[in-house]
This record gives sequence, C-alpha cells and structure tokens, in this order.
Amino acid sequence: MKRILVTIVALAATVALFAGATTATPNTTVAAWTDPAVFVAEASTGTWGSSTPTPSSIVIVAGNTSTSLDSTAWDIPASATSSSFCVDVTVRGTDATPRAWELHADMTLPPFNGRTGSGGIYSRGSTQASFSTSSASPTTLVITGAGSGGSNWNESYNNRLLTDTQQLIITICVSSVPIAAPGASSYYSVTQAHATWTDTQACVAVTATGKVSDLQANPFYFGWEATVNLAAAKNRILSAGKTVNYVGWSPSPSSGYQYTTVPTTYYPPADSYAITSGRATAIKATQSSTIAACVYGY
Repeated sequence: MKRILVTIVALAATVALFAGATTATPNTTVAAWTDPAVFVAEASTGTWGSSTPTPSSIVIVAGNTSTSLDSTAWDIPASATSSSFCVDVTVRGTDATPRAWELHADMTLPPFNGRTGSGGIYSRGSTQASFSTSSASPTTLVITGAGSGGSNWNESYNNRLLTDTQQLIITICVSSVPIAAPGASSYYSVTQAHATWTDTQACVAVTATGKVSDLQANPFYFGWEATVNLAAAKNRILSAGKTVNYVGWSPSPSSGYQYTTVPTTYYPPADSYAITSGRATAIKATQSSTIAACVYGY
C-alpha cells in the first residue's frame, strides 16, 4: 500500500508541474536538461526522471529486505553558497527477528551532486551509523547500523540489528558536495531584459526563475543554463559613434563559483555567451538568480 501511495503522489506532482510548465510567456526561454537517466514513478527503484522534479523520496532507499525506510526529512541550507546538507532518516526493521538494516544513497543524484566516497559523511547527534562505498560503486553510499549487534542493543551505539518494533532516527550530514548541475527544462525559465542602456554602457540582465512549487518532492538546489545575446548592446554603443571595448559581468564569473561562460574571452565582446550557473547562482523552488552582462565602450 505504501509503494502505491508514493507512486500516486509522484505522478500527481508530475502532472501538476507539467500543467504549470505549458503556459508560454513572452521573451522566455528554457534550458536544456543533460541528465540521461529515466524516471520511473516507483520509490524503491532508485531511478530518475529527465523531465520531472527530483523526487526526494528515491535518493535514499532501503538496501535490503530487512529494512523499512519510513521517512526522509531533508535539511537543505538556506544559502546556495553552502556545500553541505543533512537529512533525517527514520529506519525500522521488517521482521520480529533482529536483522541487519541497510540503506543505499544514490550519490549521482541531488543533493549529493555526483559526490564519490564516504569521506566527510557523518551521523550527527547521539544515534550513530556507519558509512561506506566500494571501488565498484563509489557513488553508492551504503548506510548501516553502528556496533557489532548481539544482545547488548543500544539505540545510539549498537543499533546494527533491528526488529519490526524498533525504529531509529538518524541525522546524516554530508560536506563538500559538488556544484549542482543544470536542472530539468521544466524546473526553471530564463528571461533577458535591457538594464543600463547608454552611449558607453549597454547591459543585458539574464534572470533564471525556478518553477518547482513542491518542496517536498524537490527541496534541492539546481543549476541553470542560458545564452545571453549582446548583439543589440554592441550596436547601441556603435550607433552612438563610440567604440566597443569589453564586456563586464555582475556578479563576476569567479572561476565557476558564481558561474562559467563560453567563450571566456571578454575583450573584445562576443555577440553571445553561453552561461552555466555555479554554486552561488544555483536556485531552488521558485527562487531567482540574475546575471548582468555589460558591454562597455568609449
């Protein structure tokens, strides 16, 4: 019954998102999704959707039949500049006989963002757990109980075995996650507008705005892509009888921490630049992020 309910909720969220995404707005473009994975509305599979919000319930799943993952509660930082997060997992046994429980986290998915290995992953608070990966699957985090098991069961430090009447809440924290990749095309929209528009400075402001309203399904940060067109900005300066000099950015690209551009040459300005957001310019939910490209002349 639980699996059927999750499937219904995931499908309902997908329908709601596409209903909102089909309304066209003037001067709006959307970015391309590059994740090749395929979504299946089945919480226990660990597979993904290339055209739906990230369903947070499938990032971490039960790793064996002796384990019931009752809930996940994600604690995602308020600032996009943070490279860490925590999650509360509620785990329970499935049998009257004490058995080893196990969870698997797919670290190719947000909010792990392609992280590998178990370094920098720890359990916060009194209830402890063990973390590992293998050389064969460095992006699959295996989460198990602490201690050696046996009759001396303790919720905090000897919880490796569980019965169906025993439940644990473990806070798992992860540091140093990579920058979030661009999200699905349905996650956000991109607009461009003139800002400062003078004889010697012509700016185009690019704004990405999130379209994810279901924070329970997708509370994670995601990146975005856009192409800023500076042909009109260059013509504005040339039409005033001035000489086009260079293009400046606000905020600065800052080696990918803010974002990256293609090309990376700003003197002389290209007619257009492809922008890929970085850590500080990632967004979640319905947040917005703006980058201004200014052509300067003299």
